[in-house]
Amino acid sequence: MLKQFLKLWVWAGIARYPEENFTPVRLTNIIAFLVIVVSFCQIPGAIWFWHNFGSYQLLIVFTTSVLLCLVPLLNERGGFLQAKFLLMGVYIGNLVWTSILWQINLYIHFFYLLAVVCCPFFFSPNEQMIKWSSCIIFIALFMLSESYYQFNSTIDFANAQQVFKYSSACLLALACLLCSYHIQKNIYRSWHKLAFEKQRSEQLLLNILPHSIAQRLKESNSLIADYFAQASILFADIQNFTPLCKSLTPRQLVCLLDELFCHFDLLAQRYGLEKIKTSGDSYMAACGLPNANAKHAIKCCECALDMQVKFEQFSQQHKLQTGLRIGIGCGEVVAGVIGKNKFSYDMWGEAVNLASRMESHGQGHKIQTTQATFNLSKHLFNFVERGKIEVKGVGQVTTYWLIGRK
Repeated sequence: MLKQFLKLWVWAGIARYPEENFTPVRLTNIIAFLVIVVSFCQIPGAIWFWHNFGSYQLLIVFTTSVLLCLVPLLNERGGFLQAKFLLMGVYIGNLVWTSILWQINLYIHFFYLLAVVCCPFFFSPNEQMIKWSSCIIFIALFMLSESYYQFNSTIDFANAQQVFKYSSACLLALACLLCSYHIQKNIYRSWHKLAFEKQRSEQLLLNILPHSIAQRLKESNSLIADYFAQASILFADIQNFTPLCKSLTPRQLVCLLDELFCHFDLLAQRYGLEKIKTSGDSYMAACGLPNANAKHAIKCCECALDMQVKFEQFSQQHKLQTGLRIGIGCGEVVAGVIGKNKFSYDMWGEAVNLASRMESHGQGHKIQTTQATFNLSKHLFNFVERGKIEVKGVGQVTTYWLIGRK
């Protein structure tokens, strides 16, 4: 139960804070808890010196503890800056009132220097002005306290030993300030590297998975499986690719496919298609998932026509004697992520198999579509009926050639 309470305390407000800079909030909660623990350590002394202001010291301890309990509550409600100000105010108040109460040098004013060193840890880069203002306040309070104790001591301040002691305190304050500056530089550099690496890893994840699927994977480890009543699938394949491989070096082949598929990626992005995968010289994309789109068939037809144009230009540029087969189908689809290692977003269903057959049973330089695709997009595009073809596992299927836009 104690472990659960500490976890709730430390992580209060994290969900509301930008993920790349959640550390300051957590540290604010931790420091508030540590100050409460240290304050409670004063209780035995307060009880022992009960008749010598011990009762007042006990009041300071409990007031400090109650006020610092508000720090995680403010963070949980999104008041991050208010929580920091409250923490610093209560911290300073505890030291000041304790010093005033006992009227002797308890050396607790050195805790101001500890605060100077800790400041860089719970202020984000966009709060540098507040951070340095806080450091200056803590340094000033330390110097005022040290001066007060030195000037009010029974030893003559002109004494060399006393002067050396005061100058050492000043040098210690300066060292803490320089240390704080160095820590801040290193922390901000680390946060910047962390944010860069996180952005890079997320970009790599988005190159594998759709954005909405990637978000769901990050938020939960549950199985992702979605049903779509209507979606369109596009397959594109280079005709006679195997003989082409023999005439190219491995580097030339990979560069060729990379350049072509990069063009296809841009076209898929332009028309709102989701690239699913590439397999050899085959390119697969879909529209209507993972986000539903009523114009899924139209978008696939638009993309397919532009793919044909781009491939013709690409073939002329690289002097390729080949063509591009494209097949489009639409219907019910199940999509999801399977596996633990090298997982990918994939789809299954009769519509997927039929779209694949449209490509494999097609012809070079032509786009073959199913009856369902024709029905959904015939008002915008010109089609020519091919007739019935035999499709393995399905039987006789009526197909159409997509010719162009009306």
